[in-house]
Amino acid sequence: MNTMVRRAIALTLMTSASVFGIGAFDGAAWAQEAPAAEEQSDGVDASDILVIGRGYESGFAGEKALASIRATPSSVTIIDSERIEKQRLITLDDVLKQTAGVTVVRNVSTYPQFYARGFQISSFLFDGTPQQGFAQAPYSMPDLFLFDHVEFLRGPSALFSGSGSPGGSVNLVRKRPKQEFSLTSSFSAGSWNFLRAEVDISSPLNKDGTIRARAGGMVQDAGEFIDNYRKDRKLGFLSVDIDLGAKTTFSVGGYYDDYSTTIQTGLPADATNGLLDLPRNTYLGSDDNKVRTKQAQLYAQINHEFSSRWKARATVQYNDLKRDEFYGFVRGPVNSVNQGVLNLELYRGKHKADAVSGDASIVGEFDLFGNTSGIIIGGDYQRSHWSFASNYANPGPPLTVDIFNPRPVVMPAFPLGPTGADFYEGAETKEQYGFYGQTRLKILPSLTLVGGGRIGWVTYTAQDFDLTPNGIYKVKGKISPYAGIVYDFADKWTLYGSYADVFEPQSAFDRNQNPLGPVSGTQFEAGIKTNLFSDRFLLTAAIYRIRQSNRAVTDPTDINASIASGLVEGKGFEIELNGHITKNWSISGGYNYNVNKILSDTNPALVGTQIAPVTPKHSVKLYTDYSFAEGSTLAGLSIGGSFTLNGKQRGTGVEQPGYFVADLHAGYDISERFSVSLNVNNIFDKKYYSEIRDTRFSNWYGAPRSAFVAFKIKY
Repeated sequence: MNTMVRRAIALTLMTSASVFGIGAFDGAAWAQEAPAAEEQSDGVDASDILVIGRGYESGFAGEKALASIRATPSSVTIIDSERIEKQRLITLDDVLKQTAGVTVVRNVSTYPQFYARGFQISSFLFDGTPQQGFAQAPYSMPDLFLFDHVEFLRGPSALFSGSGSPGGSVNLVRKRPKQEFSLTSSFSAGSWNFLRAEVDISSPLNKDGTIRARAGGMVQDAGEFIDNYRKDRKLGFLSVDIDLGAKTTFSVGGYYDDYSTTIQTGLPADATNGLLDLPRNTYLGSDDNKVRTKQAQLYAQINHEFSSRWKARATVQYNDLKRDEFYGFVRGPVNSVNQGVLNLELYRGKHKADAVSGDASIVGEFDLFGNTSGIIIGGDYQRSHWSFASNYANPGPPLTVDIFNPRPVVMPAFPLGPTGADFYEGAETKEQYGFYGQTRLKILPSLTLVGGGRIGWVTYTAQDFDLTPNGIYKVKGKISPYAGIVYDFADKWTLYGSYADVFEPQSAFDRNQNPLGPVSGTQFEAGIKTNLFSDRFLLTAAIYRIRQSNRAVTDPTDINASIASGLVEGKGFEIELNGHITKNWSISGGYNYNVNKILSDTNPALVGTQIAPVTPKHSVKLYTDYSFAEGSTLAGLSIGGSFTLNGKQRGTGVEQPGYFVADLHAGYDISERFSVSLNVNNIFDKKYYSEIRDTRFSNWYGAPRSAFVAFKIKY
């Protein structure tokens, strides 16, 4: 029995031991061609929510949503559980790479950053409640085994997530208990010794079904196309729903995630010629490079229905994270002097982070001018604390790596503590709370006005080096307004326009050690939306302009200080399509055009340059799947694929030409309970850099051609 088979058996044995939505005020059902209940998204009712291809009845942000997505004056994308499974999207990183208009950049392999419309996405939510930790280190990209589907709102979103960047917000919707018993088990294997096993069980716990539970476990033992790279994970979750009465449900649950992976900083580039043509499996770290993250979350939620028109929800969640890092890395650029022989630098770090957040809201509808209007009022609280200690060294005599002929490097003893070469420790605490409200006034059957906003307070404290206070930053009573107009000018056709505002604290200080005010972002957006093909398909076209002001830039009189005078702009055009053309044929994706640039800066050379140069001006991402109908010769078979077409990307001293990458997938239901699927990625084996930054490091090859097979059993 070979090693891979033994690992597969061991993994299987080890593992075996809403969209936000409370209903819409004006959504159209897709009724007659709806799939059977067992085909719908896990744990939710398609009559109350929006899921791609399942109708368009509700909008982004759950109990904070007051209308269908078609009637929401913003651009929203939903990636449902069916697409997640068929495309083999494993982490949030995978999902956002496949989301139209999103660009991924990473300095270190475990810390990806996401950009949309030229700005970083810094707002993340779980079930509509703000979740600290994915916009900055330390964090761990969540595994999608925990979630039913993912929602992405483009542009400022202060109402939903508090302070943040104008790039957008991501909401991850947890798996919840089902009304009926179900058990799903799967095993997948593929390129680079990838192995993964999952078990997901949901069941009522009493005769009446008023107490329901869902539990799952996952084990992953996997390599990567990069030499010496591992991605091993153990993950479990539990969720319980308790009906306290006919109108009240209490939910409690949590998860534990133990993730061990190799850590590195990508590839350097040539100082003169930019990106290098290296083997894609090139690994430039030490054999000892490793990061291990242990993360736990607990949550509790209560939902109450006052009447068919008024409902309330309150949620609280707590996160705890511990992370240890130890790695060696090289720093370019490559030039005629070093000829690719670079020093190996060492880093060791230990992180602890915890966060608590909560949200409470009341949402309802009322009659006005003979039409139904809606209102929401609520408040939220967020607090996060991060402490860390690290050592950094460039050892002597130096350790070197020839990037054109790398060899294993054994790192010397490198303790974490004040006796280390460059010991560094610090901490930061961020606390914010706010109150929000929004109303939709349908003053005519075809015309709706939207207005609202959030008022927020923020306290940010940073401590560095010797843990003495480095600065305390406060925002008091900052208002983030939102306004929109929605006009139904024809059956299924909607014009909309909106204005949104968001702010984000920054930790920069002026030469007198006074903190700078928050960065402020504003967006104007206008677009058109329509439901097609019996309301199964949503088409959106939008134009936007975002400006962010008060950004910290270098003080021309003191290079160690900052002044708040930066002004930047991102503007563009988007077309997005999501849904089913027929009951069996789904399509999702879009085209994005973005231009972003610096409008003012203390450094005149930067004016007119891009603020997010790695964001391509043109990009297209498209996914499709076709399932053959029952009764046909090929019944039970589904086939599909996806592609990414990116325009030219530029970093600092590096440039990636435009590229095209395509993936294919197929699935077959062998029986009612057993199915098999196959994914072949990068079918043309295109060699390209999927992420770039500069000539020093953080340039990453896209994965070569790969294949993965999965077997699934359900009861």
